[in-house]
Amino acid sequence: MKKIVFLLVLVFVMFLTTVTAMAAGTDSATPETGFTEDKADEAEAEPEINVAELELKYGDIFFGEATSAKKIVSFARDEKTGEIGVHIYPHHLRYLFEVFALEVDYKNPVIMLMYIKVDGKYVPLVDVKRGTNLTQETYFLKTTVDLKYLSSSSKVNEIRIIAFKKNDIDNLVLDENLEITDMIKSVRAWDTFDKPSNPFKAY
Repeated sequence: MKKIVFLLVLVFVMFLTTVTAMAAGTDSATPETGFTEDKADEAEAEPEINVAELELKYGDIFFGEATSAKKIVSFARDEKTGEIGVHIYPHHLRYLFEVFALEVDYKNPVIMLMYIKVDGKYVPLVDVKRGTNLTQETYFLKTTVDLKYLSSSSKVNEIRIIAFKKNDIDNLVLDENLEITDMIKSVRAWDTFDKPSNPFKAY
């Protein structure tokens, strides 16, 4: 009889231990869930920039005739030729543009938009990897794009670069907090003679 009672007590204690462990496991998951929700809330607090809305709001400025004297970024240039942008081998129309912020503020990054003129209108010049014409970084910005026209055609690549600080996005004013820079690039197709010394360099 004592053995039976002992076994029943042992089973009961084991049952209680199992239930307690399961409850503890449930409790430990709760803070993780809360942490995930907190992170989600933080992500919601930093909404992605809607380029279409910016174009609608500032279209007259972005796509008007005026450029700006205001300088927010500087463009990396070839040491020998002074050319802006790196022609990417073996792609005939592909270029890498590297840009540096003139003032660094980790809480206020630079926004850069790239456009190219097609049939008289500016259209987004989209990064080949990211699928957007918007680049956002604190200091060093780069984008790799495919231009439209080779020099053998009757057209040239008319590029417009728009730059501003993120905190100014709701009130952009040309020559105050907004830089608009135009450039023309004439692109020749690669041939055997001007093949780069390191054609396999990754950009």
